[in-house]
Amino acid sequence: MTHDEIDSFGKHILCIDDSTSQLVLYKSQLEGMFRVTCAATYEDSVACLSATHPDLIILDMTMPHVSGLEFLDILRLTPHCTHIPVIIVSSDENPQDIKAAFRKGAADYVRKPYDEEELVLRISRIFQLLHRSENRESIPEARGIFSPAQVHIIESLSELASARDNEKSRHMTRIGLYCEELAKTASKAPRFRDEIQGDFVELISSLARLHDIGKVGIPDYILKKDGPLTDREFELVRRHTLDGAATMARIQESFPDYAFLDFARNIILFHHEHWDGSGYPQGISGKDIPLQARITAIADTFDIQTTRRPYAAPSGYEEAFRYIIEESGTRFDPDLVDVLRICSSRFIEIRSGNEDSA
Repeated sequence: MTHDEIDSFGKHILCIDDSTSQLVLYKSQLEGMFRVTCAATYEDSVACLSATHPDLIILDMTMPHVSGLEFLDILRLTPHCTHIPVIIVSSDENPQDIKAAFRKGAADYVRKPYDEEELVLRISRIFQLLHRSENRESIPEARGIFSPAQVHIIESLSELASARDNEKSRHMTRIGLYCEELAKTASKAPRFRDEIQGDFVELISSLARLHDIGKVGIPDYILKKDGPLTDREFELVRRHTLDGAATMARIQESFPDYAFLDFARNIILFHHEHWDGSGYPQGISGKDIPLQARITAIADTFDIQTTRRPYAAPSGYEEAFRYIIEESGTRFDPDLVDVLRICSSRFIEIRSGNEDSA
């Protein structure tokens, strides 16, 4: 049994359905792995939520009087319930209702009739993601700015972004920490004070880790090649910004109210643009490049320079900084490079404190 399976064992699940036979089925399928409480009415559900603290809710969409969508609104507006993940299990196949459920915070949607093993796997998966989100390795300070459903999306995307990394690499973790440090330091400078406000630092520290999700579509033989790429191979690599942005656009169709997805898409699409306009995919320049992408570009370059790659040995810290400084005003925002000079010691601390596993 893995650590994640142990962590989910005995978790409390509240099952809400007006069908007695369905509640009996949930009991028989889930009891033993989880602690199951059943409620046939919303009154019973409210009583359970007031008296206990379920770790997850399974909710029928077509309850009498108050619909599942309305109950999701109730949960979202109840402070001590906002963090509880909700799985909708329903025979309702209306695409608009399914999208509405996700917009209102549902963590997953399972259609009846369902496969028992699949339901258990989906429940366990949510618990695994929530467990990871509690650790610093996961989403920094996620609870303050993201709902549980959003945490679920970010964790899933982060795993997608990490799919092409060596399993022992901590590249994504370091990118988030570099970006957090660079943005935090830049926020104190007059040049960036108006742009870096509100949740910007928290957003970039969490979402910069998604910058390379488009690389999932690049074959291993290209990503792990120990020699120079052919022109065709390089074109495939360059497409990862467009492919990643297209992935985000599809997700945004289902979650149009999640503004953080647009923030992430700008990182993914533009982090290879250059200050002088010589980058890709659009060849934009200067301040037309979103700030979060300009910050991520510096963080990504520093980490790549100081990490062993299939085709090159790692550079030393000073050499990596020198390369970025030499590219100031051509590849990188010169004002951000000045900020990097101020927080360079923190970059070294982050790099040395988050080494890849041997």
